[in-house]
Amino acid sequence: MSPAGEAGRRGQGRRYLGIAVYVLAPVQFVAGLAVAAARYGPPPYSPLGVTISDLQAVGCGAFQGAYVCSPLHSLANLSVAVLGILIVIGTVLLRPYIPDGGRRGLGVFLLVVAGGAAFANAFTPEDVTLQGDQLTALVAFLAANFGLIQVGRVMPTDPRWRRFSRVTTALGVIGVAALVLSGTGVAALVGQGGIEWMILAPVLVWTPALGVRLALHGDP
Repeated sequence: MSPAGEAGRRGQGRRYLGIAVYVLAPVQFVAGLAVAAARYGPPPYSPLGVTISDLQAVGCGAFQGAYVCSPLHSLANLSVAVLGILIVIGTVLLRPYIPDGGRRGLGVFLLVVAGGAAFANAFTPEDVTLQGDQLTALVAFLAANFGLIQVGRVMPTDPRWRRFSRVTTALGVIGVAALVLSGTGVAALVGQGGIEWMILAPVLVWTPALGVRLALHGDP
């Protein structure tokens, strides 16, 4: 096989691995938290009232005005750590397949930072280090959603990505808006758990969506 053919084969392998990682990342995360949530309590798990950090708490007891108990906290933290690792790996692998432009590097950097912060968050349970939990979660939330906005803004440089760019940007804006609203009375209406899922959902939707887009339509 010629050097060009060998390079092309490696490139295809890189793309398919990146696709698989991006699709797997949110699937394993949601599955891991769902299993942990099934064993949560008492009181029973509520997606609106119980935060992801509550599922990660290592002890059972009163915490910030509520009783928190997550027997499968190790699984929840593992799922968060794996999510972070896979986002970093998938972003690096798929970087060449994101349309080129001045903001691509910044968008990719922010997504990698988000993955790293998510990984670190798995080692900062709220009942062990509340400041650590809040800081790593905030960095992950901000970097992920602003990363989507930056990637969405660069995609229109390739006409074939213009529709997907609008979806990408919209998801990032939704995540940032939810993060802003988390500090208002809206969080009290929706619940801290509910607002947290609204902040996190954009990147959980976008990574498999990008993977499917690349799998179905090939290189940009």
